[in-house]
Amino acid sequence: MSPSWADNLDMLAQSGVLDFDAPSYVTGQAPRYVGSIAYTPSPFAGPAPAAQNLEQPKIDEFKYQKSDNKDRVSNPPWKKWVFGMLAAGALIFGGIKFKSKLVPWIKNLPKNLKFDKIGNFFKNGWNKFTGMFKKKTS
Repeated sequence: MSPSWADNLDMLAQSGVLDFDAPSYVTGQAPRYVGSIAYTPSPFAGPAPAAQNLEQPKIDEFKYQKSDNKDRVSNPPWKKWVFGMLAAGALIFGGIKFKSKLVPWIKNLPKNLKFDKIGNFFKNGWNKFTGMFKKKTS
């Protein structure tokens, strides 16, 4: 068996939870001490280890790494420039690539949009919506 289980039982005895030598009882050996371990020599070198102080905050808050707190996401300027250049290049490339399809579509846009169809869509939709709340007559 690993020695950590015996150390854990000795810690329980040192804290006053157990009042006998549990590892010797489990292994069937003669007890190393009898009674509370607090009054007998400790199996550890010194007192029981103390719990660490985790320094918990008094309120729930988020502390920023930067001291000025002006910009929570601080992208460096070179990243902004690179993104801008890539976006502009994509727009220029897309404009050149789809120029033959885009220009005729924009020219025919007023002809293709029939405002009476758009108005009827909203009017019919409103009538269907308000019709749900009217009582049906049979």
